[in-house]
Amino acid sequence: SSTQLVAPVSVQKNTTIGAGSTITKDTPEGELTLSRAKQVTIKGWVRPTKNK
Repeated sequence: SSTQLVAPVSVQKNTTIGAGSTITKDTPEGELTLSRAKQVTIKGWVRPTKNK
């Protein structure tokens, strides 16, 4: 679920794609392919405010 394929990619037979993955490269046959970004925390980040 919530999987994106970014064209052009080729998904081979019997490939399993992990939920939530964004696939940008061809997948090998019969393998599990997934993408996960490393969690990052930005210290000192301040949410922007709108000028009214």
